[in-house]
Amino acid sequence: MITLFWFMVVITIVVFFHELGHFIFAKLFKTKVEEFAIGMGPKLFSYKGKETEFRFNLIPLGGYVKIAGEEIEDGELSDNPELFYNKKPWQKFLIAFAGPLFSIILGYIVLSISGLLYGFPEVKIEDVIDDSPAYYVGIKPGDVIKKVNNNIVFDSSILSLAIKEGKLLDLEILRNNNIINLEIAPKLYNPEYTIIFKSEKIVNLNNKTIKSFNLNPPENIGSILPNLEKGDKLIIELNDGSKIEGKIKGYNISQKRYAIGVYFATFSNIINKDYPPFKKDDIILSINSKAINNGLDIIKYLTPLSLDSEDIMITITNNRISEYITPINSDNLNIIILRNGKTMDLTLSKKEFFKILQEPLILKYAFDKWRPKGFEIITVSIQWANTLLKAMVDTISQLFTGKVKTTEVMGPVGIAGVVGQAAKAGPEALISLIALITLNLGIVNLLPIPALDGGRIIFSIYEMITGKRTNPKVEAMIHTIGFIILMGLFVYFTYNDILRFFK
Repeated sequence: MITLFWFMVVITIVVFFHELGHFIFAKLFKTKVEEFAIGMGPKLFSYKGKETEFRFNLIPLGGYVKIAGEEIEDGELSDNPELFYNKKPWQKFLIAFAGPLFSIILGYIVLSISGLLYGFPEVKIEDVIDDSPAYYVGIKPGDVIKKVNNNIVFDSSILSLAIKEGKLLDLEILRNNNIINLEIAPKLYNPEYTIIFKSEKIVNLNNKTIKSFNLNPPENIGSILPNLEKGDKLIIELNDGSKIEGKIKGYNISQKRYAIGVYFATFSNIINKDYPPFKKDDIILSINSKAINNGLDIIKYLTPLSLDSEDIMITITNNRISEYITPINSDNLNIIILRNGKTMDLTLSKKEFFKILQEPLILKYAFDKWRPKGFEIITVSIQWANTLLKAMVDTISQLFTGKVKTTEVMGPVGIAGVVGQAAKAGPEALISLIALITLNLGIVNLLPIPALDGGRIIFSIYEMITGKRTNPKVEAMIHTIGFIILMGLFVYFTYNDILRFFK
């Protein structure tokens, strides 16, 4: 119920501001607005303005603005200048564009509020990979990246986007309260293939060079692996004649990419709040005798811990097996913690431990926050929003080019789950999520798809360029078809959300 409540609150806020944009510009151009509704479903109560009915509906989820002339209900056209389809093309363009514009503006405002209230996370280096660019230029664990190419780094994605371009980077680094400057050239890394499979036998890897992959040359892994499905046979022959055999359970492909060879700090090994049997400020020192020094060590330990008893996980790089991980079959974990200066032993089942780690903010962040000064809060917030917008545009383009699968797109059920988790994590996470959702709403609605604002914008641009008016009945029919398609996608994404839930 709490998740549903916050989901409805967040969606209502986001949709209200989106529809407010349409409403204001419609009124600005003397377009008749029949209804401005908060919520969906049957009417609870309403207030009748000069021409607009302001409705508060039963289901507090979203809202809408009903502009006269957007839909042709009786099949007859009118010369009434207050109707949407009788407006000048540039006016229709602005009325349609105002919704996404207000959504994006809201994102900028919310991010500014978040930065003002909570500050921005430091981008701290957790670890440096041996034989990497970062290793050779002298970047060290604990370094804080302040700027890249003179741009403020307030999120690791800023640095990641700069690295992605593969060009020489100028880094400003804070180390032991001193500022140092380094130049680093990202390295182009070949694709990596991580495969989890049910093994038929444990192989003692004396030789890690691959001779064949499913009876094909190892150079063909990139084209073979995407065509394999869960349960398919896996046969990897090594140069010494030994074989790795099993049935595919899952895989991940990291495409060729630029990197500098660092892990960013995320969370620490310190408990953030009381959650039995842990208490706030407990420090996890080891798990089953494996030393835990930071959050990265916990992540690395969870990988074998999450594998089933017959599972194997391998990583293939440059036609060699670079990582071979077998499961930890112990059902119980011996966890040594430091509490109030004294070490203590805890015994937990794997299931209990995983449940604890799924609790929002159970571990403290491994980085500090910093607060911009003066007008810097505005410039940094704008940069933050611009980064998010660019990432969203890239994701949408990858969706259309097939680089991102439609099964990875989150529908309403998935969004509700994320909102619920953010609400549990606290107001900071919830505020950031509102910004993310409203920016997404703005960008998605600009897509040139009928029934979306972007579809109406395209028709307006066509009329401005050609000087010809689109037949309102034809346009209305196209938008109706688009709406039906969108509803089909809505059902499809919801179905995928439900499948993920049961998995």
